[in-house]
Amino acid sequence: MRAAALFLMTCGLALTAGVSSARAADTLEQFKQAKTDILPLLRSKEPQDRIEALKRLQHFPVEDSVRMIRARVDDGDPRVSSEAVEILRAMNDNHEVCETLLVAAKRALHARSSSGASADISILLSSKLQSTQRAVDQLLTDVATSKNGAAAIINLLDEMATRRNPRDVVALEHLAGTHVFENHFGVRRTIVYALTMIPSKESVGVLVGLLDRVGGEARADAVEHLVQATGENFGLDSARWQEWWSQEKDAFTYPSVTTRAAYRGTLTEGESGSYYEMPIFADKMVFVLDISGSMGGPRIVAAKRELLAAIGGLREASQFGIVVFNDRADCWQRQLVPASDRNKQAAKAFVDGLGVGGSTASYSALDLAFTFDTEAIFFLSDGAPTTGTLIAPVDIVAAITGINKLRRISLYTIGVGAGFPGSPLDVFLKNLAEQNLGVYRRVDR
Repeated sequence: MRAAALFLMTCGLALTAGVSSARAADTLEQFKQAKTDILPLLRSKEPQDRIEALKRLQHFPVEDSVRMIRARVDDGDPRVSSEAVEILRAMNDNHEVCETLLVAAKRALHARSSSGASADISILLSSKLQSTQRAVDQLLTDVATSKNGAAAIINLLDEMATRRNPRDVVALEHLAGTHVFENHFGVRRTIVYALTMIPSKESVGVLVGLLDRVGGEARADAVEHLVQATGENFGLDSARWQEWWSQEKDAFTYPSVTTRAAYRGTLTEGESGSYYEMPIFADKMVFVLDISGSMGGPRIVAAKRELLAAIGGLREASQFGIVVFNDRADCWQRQLVPASDRNKQAAKAFVDGLGVGGSTASYSALDLAFTFDTEAIFFLSDGAPTTGTLIAPVDIVAAITGINKLRRISLYTIGVGAGFPGSPLDVFLKNLAEQNLGVYRRVDR
């Protein structure tokens, strides 16, 4: 009896497989016949013709059809692009469709190209096929641990931010559960950024849920957006945000219009005190201090006082470092250290012993600061660059902004006696901050 039952089961499976194979062959044959009429529409200059072609292609879940639809994700007309994404999303419970998109995403990510990859990942992550979910997880893990993996994933996240599509929230929430999220500050911050760019109730809920996990500068980004999107202000208190969301999420409606305040214009207090009246949000930071000759007298006295007050106010859970520069740049310690009482006292001894003299190697100091595993850099100077590998302010801003594309570090700048608004130093420090997620502060005393 058992043998007979097994025989019948085997026959049934074989019959099912045969039927599926026959259906696939029929679909492929039908696609080949329809393709002749679809191609002219797909190549038409009229967006409506291309949309009509996409609608016809969706009836054929075969590899070539999927590739033709995917090619229109980057269509110059946003209506066509959006239609292509939605059609692929509607097809994402088909194994062949998902396999085709997975191959395309893998190729794009390993080539460090975000073109189409963010749409692929978003579509695949919303599939109900468990095999597809596992395959995407493995792809992201492989990419994240590759040589240029973080760059590829950050490019992907930037593309999602640009699309501002509420359907991408599922993908972003999933990415926040991966190892690369835990291990790379730039990825964490870019996920938060992408969520803040998506105008949806779901993005608000995910941001609230991430507050305890992102910390530092990324948490400040999230809270600033939450304040502006919800009209509530619980500061950096993630528990209060979560309590509020649990009570209000059902009734909450995302506002049709949100006014973005000036960057770092919403939060007035950081968890680790302040530096030159700027709240400190970072868990990891580097203070960069100009000790060139022009900093002599009252300027260096005030700069030392402000620096030591900032270090003294850091939470013990914070980590910090100090870089000083004149003709050359040097650092107090080669790695960030915990803000323990012992390390604060050691830092005080180092700062108290600093003298002044020489010229201003601004780029050398910034370049050295970027070698640290940090979230924020506080750069103080009283003069334009005069020596070093790069001297022209515009070149320094371009180089540092390029380095920071993947790091996503906040660069806060302090100009001591920066002169009249619009002076060379004023413009240099303002551009450094504004192009690198920071704030510029003038100190005219």
